[in-house]
Amino acid sequence: MTHGSRVDWCVLAAIAVAIAALLLGVSYWLDGPVLLVLMLWAYPQSYETTGRGLSIREALTRRLVPYAAITLVAPGPRGSLRIRHGAASEVRIAPADCKAFLADLEARAPHLTRYRKELVLRDRLITFGCGERSQAEL
Repeated sequence: MTHGSRVDWCVLAAIAVAIAALLLGVSYWLDGPVLLVLMLWAYPQSYETTGRGLSIREALTRRLVPYAAITLVAPGPRGSLRIRHGAASEVRIAPADCKAFLADLEARAPHLTRYRKELVLRDRLITFGCGERSQAEL
């Protein structure tokens, strides 16, 4: 399933300022590279859950994160998600619909379980207490 990314209005505002500066006569040697970087940064990402793993498509690159390598999916700043994978790697993404993305990822990665607003490794979820907790409480 393919998921789109959220629109970052701050980047779009910066692009508008850079275009306005270019039209007002700022040196194109100065403003051109800045505008190019902002355009590449504003290019919408897409996230696809495939049979092999999570495919993250950016402006110039495409990454594949195998489901077995994902150890944590947690909320980040401003509505983004942090996906920790591998030994010490992390990627931040901003899907348009975080709930649908998390449900899709949870269905495809059976080693992850939902704990509050996060997806954590099923083996690392340890609850301390006297009574047993049901899956609905998690």
